[in-house]
Amino acid sequence: MAEESSRIKYGTGREALVEAAVRVVARHGLHGMTFRKVAQEAGVNNSLVAHHFGSLSALAEAALEWSAQTAMHDSHLENFLASEEDYKEALWSTLGARMDLHIYQFEMILEAGRDESVRAQIIDMYDRYTEEVARAMFGDERSGENEALARAVFASLDGLVLQYVGGAITREQVDQSVSALWRLVSVVSVSGA
Repeated sequence: MAEESSRIKYGTGREALVEAAVRVVARHGLHGMTFRKVAQEAGVNNSLVAHHFGSLSALAEAALEWSAQTAMHDSHLENFLASEEDYKEALWSTLGARMDLHIYQFEMILEAGRDESVRAQIIDMYDRYTEEVARAMFGDERSGENEALARAVFASLDGLVLQYVGGAITREQVDQSVSALWRLVSVVSVSGA
């Protein structure tokens, strides 16, 4: 049991356990997540994790939902075209302070390829990310082509984050690629796709 000062406060337990699960998976992989490790990370008894979630699958689902909402909020995708520099600042803020969110999501994406029960949640997550990019690029104007373009733009951003998290590219390379993508998308959005 953790020291009294690091114990979960009443009313914050569920979210604290979800955040702890994300950190555990970021360090140990999805198959390294156990009630015991999550409880240890959160500084509580592992029976509290079981009480709140009942199963590791339910905990993993809750952690995916929380990580996607948090990452979406922190990265400001809806303002992607408003300012190239503001977007890059928001991206680095979330990658610096909350890289574990992205690692967790990538772990779950891979799991969706093996576990059909996770797939619907991953599809929903990507649909929401695409919706945010579409809103940034096209406002309320919706068409199949606009959605396809928004999905391609998000896939580019997602791929850059994956490559960075995996150590394949540097921050400078990410910045250069985001700048190039931003210029390309600005031209497409202005021309009306």
